[in-house]
Amino acid sequence: MDIGCMVNETIFKDLAEQNNEWIQLIRLDGTTAYMSPAFLKLLGMNSRQVLLQYDQYIEDTDKTVFRHAFLRLIEEQIPFCMEYRYLLPDGTQLWVEGKACIIYDKGDPVFVGLIVRDIHKYKVMERELTQLAYYDALTGLPNRRLFQDRYTQTLLSARRYQNRVAILYIDLDDFKQINDQYGHAIGDELLCKVASRLTHCVRDPDTVCRLGGDEFVILLQQCSTKQDIANIANRIHQAISQRFHIKHNEISITCSMGAAMYPQDGLEGNTLLHCADAAMYQAKQHGKNYFQF
Repeated sequence: MDIGCMVNETIFKDLAEQNNEWIQLIRLDGTTAYMSPAFLKLLGMNSRQVLLQYDQYIEDTDKTVFRHAFLRLIEEQIPFCMEYRYLLPDGTQLWVEGKACIIYDKGDPVFVGLIVRDIHKYKVMERELTQLAYYDALTGLPNRRLFQDRYTQTLLSARRYQNRVAILYIDLDDFKQINDQYGHAIGDELLCKVASRLTHCVRDPDTVCRLGGDEFVILLQQCSTKQDIANIANRIHQAISQRFHIKHNEISITCSMGAAMYPQDGLEGNTLLHCADAAMYQAKQHGKNYFQF
């Protein structure tokens, strides 16, 4: 172990090995000089394997940010505290918080000291709370709150870059009859399958949202013509019109859709949504299973 610094090596070793902290000493060239027993156990290593690069077990998508902070620490002596993930031997990922600073010997930097703590359960809880706050519990689609956030940002971008944006408002026809005939459990599964088909009808940048009940809205980005929107609406009609097979039941359903475009149908978010909603009701009055601008 290469620790000839301010703290007596024996004292340091006793302190590090009598607690459960994950401690790592890293040489300035990026190789590991020491890892505490708790850290070695976490990574499935033994003391003869510690001559590894400092970021060897960091999850690939987090390495770039970690490396940037590490190099800045060495070059500018700026400590950091950041969240990242380790890839464990069993293939699972573990969220941790790492705090790092320079360790000096007689005024010269000799090591980076890294102390790591487990924050995985807090990150899981954070993800679950985000899921509850921004996604529909039944279908997993973005809910009204997340839709409003994306919608606002899309309109701001459209105004700046003079893009066109479209809203598709969708309502399933006579959905109440499905619940009455088959029960709410079947109705809920039908909504999930409808959500999946809608998602497959649009492009990656677009957002499919469930507003509630049997109402959905789709935010279409960078639609240049009405024909583009009509083509997507046609794909949706074809997808929804195919029978759904749910627990030995064959269920057929249709949908009515209304569309509004920015900027010609309105310059404000509420105006566009109102226009799309009004167009959807016109489609209903037309006889359902219809699309209306």
